[in-house]
Amino acid sequence: MLERAIGWIKDNTIPGKGIVITSKREVCYPEVTGYYIPTLLSLGEDKLAHQYARWLVSVQQADGSFGLDGKGYAFDTGQVVRGFVALVEQMPELESPLRRACNWLIEIADAQTGRLQVPSAGGVWKLGSRGEVNEGINLYVLKPLRQAGELLNEPGYIQFVDKSLNYYLENVTLTDFSAANALTHFYAYIQEALVELGCGDVACAGMASAGRYQDSDGAVPAYSDVTWVCSTGQAQLAQVWYRLGENERADAAMRFLEVLQNPSGGFFGSYGRQADYFPDEEISWAVKYAIEAAQLQIASHFNQTVNIYQNEISESDPRVEGVLNYLGDLNGKRVLDAGCGKGRYAAVIKQRYPQADVTALDISEEMLRYVPDGINKVQGGILDMPFGDGQFDAVICIEALEHVVNIENGVKELSRVLAGGGKLMIIDKNKEKLGQLKMPSWEKWFGREELLDMMLSNGLRAQAQFIGHDKVTEPDGLFIAWIGQKEYTISTRDVCSDLKRNNILAGTNEK
Repeated sequence: MLERAIGWIKDNTIPGKGIVITSKREVCYPEVTGYYIPTLLSLGEDKLAHQYARWLVSVQQADGSFGLDGKGYAFDTGQVVRGFVALVEQMPELESPLRRACNWLIEIADAQTGRLQVPSAGGVWKLGSRGEVNEGINLYVLKPLRQAGELLNEPGYIQFVDKSLNYYLENVTLTDFSAANALTHFYAYIQEALVELGCGDVACAGMASAGRYQDSDGAVPAYSDVTWVCSTGQAQLAQVWYRLGENERADAAMRFLEVLQNPSGGFFGSYGRQADYFPDEEISWAVKYAIEAAQLQIASHFNQTVNIYQNEISESDPRVEGVLNYLGDLNGKRVLDAGCGKGRYAAVIKQRYPQADVTALDISEEMLRYVPDGINKVQGGILDMPFGDGQFDAVICIEALEHVVNIENGVKELSRVLAGGGKLMIIDKNKEKLGQLKMPSWEKWFGREELLDMMLSNGLRAQAQFIGHDKVTEPDGLFIAWIGQKEYTISTRDVCSDLKRNNILAGTNEK
């Protein structure tokens, strides 16, 4: 699902601008373009995220606001703030547009209560006979506004958020899915915002209300009184259930969502008899939330299955021997175990080289609990690692790249954090052996040449060989070890001689 969804984004981005409204309305949508930015960054699509941000700056209105029809709307502007907040440290030129957007949000709000602006009745929030969109969706503006206050040292923004949150909690119905205007898409905005703002108990009540309508196949109706499904709402509800730890409901919702995805990678706005929310148009916001839900599904999988993975690995395992032989003496060096799981390889390295500065990164907080003391623990994904360029002298990625939704960007990111002269080692499964092991739907195996080419394109001198595993001392073709060194400063002949002495590359392909 993820690979096709990413392809849909690229196919439906207007060159040099942002994301379209729908497959039939090829006009850029500022609100959606804004909140796509954090999603793109999480996928390693930094270049596209920067493009979106530059376009948004070019269409910001004179008063600092954003809107599709030339008018400023609080919700739309808040989602652009969400995007700018995610990028402003990389793009300092966003500080002024970000500040202007935040100032506008507060200026047009009710100064006494903190209630954010809502469109005129009968306008863009009109839901026909169902009334208006619940103004509680404006809660989705508050987290990015608070983040902006922290980043820009604007305590007034934070004070406003606290006041505004109290207004919505005290004056707006937030947790009744049976309400006539509770389309899952808008309803889930509210629930996600509550989680973001630290009101998980309120969100639990809201999700319980929606959960009462979830069918055995995982589907949640678009409204409580219909049978058709809103694709975006389905993805959003799955995401919130994952955030709340209600994994069974979330997994069921995801199974249903995966069936809905069109061959293009996109989603119609709704599916089923009498569906009336963009039923024949692929909407851009559905893809964003489907991707985020799928990312949470992967992290949740490892949180739930943590007990089936071994806590330690023997130094006699051929994969461990390969890592130690190739990387050499690591005392005094900075080492990253990317996608570390329980930190088994990181632990072996730290034990062998106590003066090494070892960092273990994984998306699963439960996995990280098993990483031994003395190792730096960082929760995060391989596609958007919170490390500087060239921060590590050695990087390993063992049976983790297969779980990354964008392999090419994963290799790029692993290479980015590697210092000049540093060594990278990736060990993963061979695409030619697909079917030999049971695997989740998102997992991808790859071929020897495929990964070698990616490493080469990122400035690495790369080689590969089959490698044994567990008690299989002789390679059986299931695992491949790819190694690379950044910015060679010695001759290829010397490098290859050194590698062969370490018994790492006998019978390899070299590029």
